[in-house]
Amino acid sequence: MSDTVIEFPKEPSSRHTPVLQDTGFRLPGTQSGPAPTARKRAEVRRQSGQAVAPIEIDHLYPAADAARSDVLRALQLLADAISVLDQGRAAARNNDPIAADRFVLRFQLMLPGLFTCRKLGDGFAVIVNSLHFAFINQHGNPLTLDQLTTVWRIVRELRTRPFLSFDQALEYVTEIESHQLHIDPTILSDLLADPSDE
Repeated sequence: MSDTVIEFPKEPSSRHTPVLQDTGFRLPGTQSGPAPTARKRAEVRRQSGQAVAPIEIDHLYPAADAARSDVLRALQLLADAISVLDQGRAAARNNDPIAADRFVLRFQLMLPGLFTCRKLGDGFAVIVNSLHFAFINQHGNPLTLDQLTTVWRIVRELRTRPFLSFDQALEYVTEIESHQLHIDPTILSDLLADPSDE
């Protein structure tokens, strides 16, 4: 029998040993300590300056039996409205005002359905109601591309945040009015009119 002792290298050779990066995830039974939770990983990303992507509204409220039907209905109607308004914007950019107005009319027909979802919150109801009266006060005049884009953007924001507060909704209403869309009911404006102007 030979007395030769084979010595192993004290430091592993990088040529033969793969370098593994610590991802924070461990296979069961191989943890050297508790695995980091999702909250801990998000905190590490936040501290390192990495942006954490927002959760999509459709992932928060999946179309399942247990989900609230009014939320799902509102999200579906808003998705349809965004699509219709986007087509209207495309037609307006292509100098086709008749097609653009046709898409705007289709959006107007969706507003009563959206108003039935007003129990989502006062902010939701205020925006839908304001858009309804803005179209009534147009008296059939088509929207400009700028007005159409404003309505499209606000509807997109509403779909992302359907439970916005009343104060947040008032900011959007102010923006609607700043684009020469009048949201006051016609009857109310007639009641407030100064009789000396006649």
